Amino acid sequence: MGTYLKAIVLVIVLLFLTTFGIKNNQPLQVHYYFNIQTSPIPLYGIVYISIIIGIVIGMLVGISSRFTLRGKVKTLQGEIKELKEREGERRKQEELPTPSPPIAEEEKG
Repeated sequence: MGTYLKAIVLVIVLLFLTTFGIKNNQPLQVHYYFNIQTSPIPLYGIVYISIIIGIVIGMLVGISSRFTLRGKVKTLQGEIKELKEREGERRKQEELPTPSPPIAEEEKG
């Protein structure tokens, strides 16, 4: 069921992008600073390029934060391992029988 839903959504998005491109095919020149300008590009091309650049920038930001979080996870996993080892040692010490006090000779008889 989920695969069909994804396919339907994909078809709708592709139809939207296609009709958007057909309706916005007027050539447009983009002017940058210092009198730099592009050759005429269809409006939909400029919009699509802008969207793609935004997606790439977002992915780069996501990747950098993922690497930062991965380092934090490794540090915390090391701390967890260390704490588990300490807990195991503490439990072993609690399980050791404590030596009973010596019985006095007076109490024997």
